[in-house]
Amino acid sequence: MKVLDIFLIICALAWLGVAYYFNTKENFELAAIFNFCAYACGVAFGARVGGRIYKKNQEKNQEK
Repeated sequence: MKVLDIFLIICALAWLGVAYYFNTKENFELAAIFNFCAYACGVAFGARVGGRIYKKNQEKNQEK
């Protein structure tokens, strides 16, 4: 894994933790914002991993 991937995972977990905290304090608007930030980190991480897998598959198909 690359450093950015690890950073994105840690950020997503941190945002989810902060969102949970605000949910317990019944501040749902702020919790929704932090949930959205966690979602964005997850999407960025998934796109990076998916891009790497796609690139490896393209390389394998060209070798055949």
